[in-house]
Amino acid sequence: MKKTIRQRILKWIKYTFLITITVILIGILLIYLEGKSIYGGETEIVDYQQFQPKTGTFVIQDVNVLSVNGDSIIPNRTVLIKNGHITAIDSILKPSNSATIIDGSDKYLIPGLIDAHAHLLESPNDLLLYIANGVTQIRELIGQEDHLQWRDEIKKGRIGPKLFVASPRLGTFSSTEGRFMEYSQWYKNIQTPKDARKLVSKFNEAGYDGIKIYSQLTKENYMAVTETAKSLDMPVFGHIPWDITLEDIYSNGQSEIAHFEELANALRREFKEKNNLSTTFGREHEFLEYLKIRVDEVAKNLKKNNITVTSTLWLAQSFETQKFELDAILNQVELQYQNPGISEWSKHIPGGIGWLPEVNRYKITEELNEEELILERNYWYTYGLACEIVGRSLHKNGVSIMVGTDANLPPVVPGFSLHDEMISLQKIGMTNAEILKSATSVPASWLNDNSGKIKIGYEANLLLLNENPLENINNTKHINTVILKGSVLDRTLLNNLLKAVKEANDKSRTINISNYR
Repeated sequence: MKKTIRQRILKWIKYTFLITITVILIGILLIYLEGKSIYGGETEIVDYQQFQPKTGTFVIQDVNVLSVNGDSIIPNRTVLIKNGHITAIDSILKPSNSATIIDGSDKYLIPGLIDAHAHLLESPNDLLLYIANGVTQIRELIGQEDHLQWRDEIKKGRIGPKLFVASPRLGTFSSTEGRFMEYSQWYKNIQTPKDARKLVSKFNEAGYDGIKIYSQLTKENYMAVTETAKSLDMPVFGHIPWDITLEDIYSNGQSEIAHFEELANALRREFKEKNNLSTTFGREHEFLEYLKIRVDEVAKNLKKNNITVTSTLWLAQSFETQKFELDAILNQVELQYQNPGISEWSKHIPGGIGWLPEVNRYKITEELNEEELILERNYWYTYGLACEIVGRSLHKNGVSIMVGTDANLPPVVPGFSLHDEMISLQKIGMTNAEILKSATSVPASWLNDNSGKIKIGYEANLLLLNENPLENINNTKHINTVILKGSVLDRTLLNNLLKAVKEANDKSRTINISNYR
């Protein structure tokens, strides 16, 4: 009898243990799948191999060409493209019988566009969106192993923009928080300078193109990162860590700052420290006056130290609208092409990068009273204005500016958003020619890439437009043909890319977005 009771107890313990382990494993699997879904990894993937660009030797006849310096249009040129490169630019060139003729009459040839700040996350369909919008190269700024694989596949002929893949972002956290941030948000936790040197070397060996630093990195770890990266000839770029000063940025080899807003925020921290403030709510006017006094000096130092700045201005100016008029801004963007996993996010995971009203990253807290709402709106209006002031000073003082979007943050649709960003740069006084340079030759130079200009010997990453972009920067949207490493994607093929992405999104969508355009 005792033996029977003991056996029953052991049997109960065994099955309880098995059930508990099963429940835990199922929970882990569900967490993994939800985590993958919210970054776009469960959305149906388009079979890109069904799309076949035209290859061979091409001659674009009688086309209006953007000059090498990007300041003017040269009419009635004939451009020869062979073996993926521009091999001749002439007015009287006679093509061989083997060349395919492209009629360029009444059209405009410019370099392919470059988005200097993008996040692919787990959304490979975005590669097609970039090409369909004339973006032939991007900087991926939260790099992962998948992105390295996509980069290599694109080099071998997969349709997609040429990829510059940064390392995962580097920050300094406690051990527990660091493990959570690494799992949930793709950070890499650096707690000591030794960790920094080891990790930078590891990223170099893995084939990442540069090192992305983030806000939480401590000063001693920042110094170790920049020193090690310099020894390995890897560029360092990204945020301005909270623990360092602008002087540290000038003198330690960081080659790029990833947002106008990073400079605005650094100067806001200065303002708060000088005035012993915990917040600038209610003191926005004073902050803007301080910003106007300091920003030219900052811009001159950036110019002196050859530090480039990426814009993401449209996003910064959208924060106020997202908080107070979200439906209006969701109706402005091409929401149907956005990966639904990312836009729908998850109600169970707050503080992410969701787009739609219930999960929007920037939504207003419902508990705010009327007075607090006024303060909140004024703060975010000032935030966008501060970024505009920074951009205007950078432009005035000759700092190199690259067009970047922060694509996949709400509501920045990959590919489409680069055109919106270029339009927003008019607000800081940039001419159409200057904006085009910031989306072509300037980032190509920073990337040390043989593109970004229509020049003999350069890689043939080009756009054939129906309208003149120097007359209206909005004309970059009027794409007739994309030429990607010498392969030609005509308007019909570009439309098919967009159609395929939209259909894949619709099959994966769980929330109806028909109330948006």
